[in-house]
Amino acid sequence: MSAQSLNIMLVDLFRSETELAQYQKDPEVILANYDVTDEERTRLKDPDWGWLYTHGIHPYILVQFALAMGVEIPQYVQQVKAAAG
Repeated sequence: MSAQSLNIMLVDLFRSETELAQYQKDPEVILANYDVTDEERTRLKDPDWGWLYTHGIHPYILVQFALAMGVEIPQYVQQVKAAAG
C-alpha cells in the first residue's frame, strides 16, 4: 500500500467514530477493508509511530491517530525523533 493510501485510511477512521471504535476494539476488522501489507498491518496495530512517520504518513494525520489511540505526546515525539534521526 502506498503512503497516500495509508493516510486515506487513517483519515477515514477520524471521519467515523464507529470505525475508530471498531479499530480500537479489533483492528483486523477495519484493516480487512484496505490493501495493507503485512508489515504495515503490524506497524499500525503495534503501533510504531516512528516507522509510520518515516514511511510517509503525514505528521498531522499521524499525531491525530496517536491521540485517538490514547498515546501520550511525549511518547509519540520520542519515537518519531528516534526514527527520524
